[in-house]
Amino acid sequence: MTDSSRKENVVLQAKEWLNLIERLGIQTWQDPEHPFHVFLQEMLDSDAEGTRETLNSKDEVLGTQGARISLPQHVLDDLTAASAAVKACRLSYTCGKQTFEEYLHITGNQIIRFRRLPGKFNRLYVERIIEGKQLSVLLAGRMKWNSRTPGELPALMMSRKQFDAALCQARELDLNRLATLLAHMTNDEEGSIALAKCMKSPLAQGDIRFYANCGGRWEIQQMQFMNNTQFNWLIRCSAKDEEDWMIATPTPRQQFQKILLKWFRKPHNAE
Repeated sequence: MTDSSRKENVVLQAKEWLNLIERLGIQTWQDPEHPFHVFLQEMLDSDAEGTRETLNSKDEVLGTQGARISLPQHVLDDLTAASAAVKACRLSYTCGKQTFEEYLHITGNQIIRFRRLPGKFNRLYVERIIEGKQLSVLLAGRMKWNSRTPGELPALMMSRKQFDAALCQARELDLNRLATLLAHMTNDEEGSIALAKCMKSPLAQGDIRFYANCGGRWEIQQMQFMNNTQFNWLIRCSAKDEEDWMIATPTPRQQFQKILLKWFRKPHNAE
């Protein structure tokens, strides 16, 4: 799945990546509106100080001279390819007590993956993925998507604001009260019970954002998911503030993998 011929790894904190980007002169990622810049900014460790000094001492950096910096050639190649990408995917999710953050630059038939490593600091590891299908299988497994989700339950449509309010109350409400609250929103008692069970005891849940650059402007498609041992729910909601809708769809693991793979492979600007 990864390019195994590449043995030298670069692992830096988010702030160090931002400083490295500045020193390498990668203009696209210095744009505060670029989703990757936003991703790094949101991961900044508030306790990190003296980042430039830390960067200069990293083993992965081969040498510096003034404002110039030298990196392993494969890392420079990955950064160059990623900075030109016009499609991306950001994944933020929790599984148990673990939190995962990833940003995927999709360029041609390859993916440049920035993955947050576990630990105290927001360290990011970069790697090149050469097989999107295997990556979609890996991500579905890590996100605890099961293959047992029944296909006969219909999607649930409700107010996004009402669902967010119910989600905030999920811990305090017992299962019956939560299911009743959802049923009033959806007019679907059976589906509301299944969704309430997942809200009460999720194995994994998170946020998925797909980005595409259209004429210099980044467009976004956003989804959430919530999985337990019996059900996987894929949640789509309105992106505009003036709209207020949300659709929760029971989604088997194989279908979710196809959604990811389609995005990885779909040509840019394809309908």
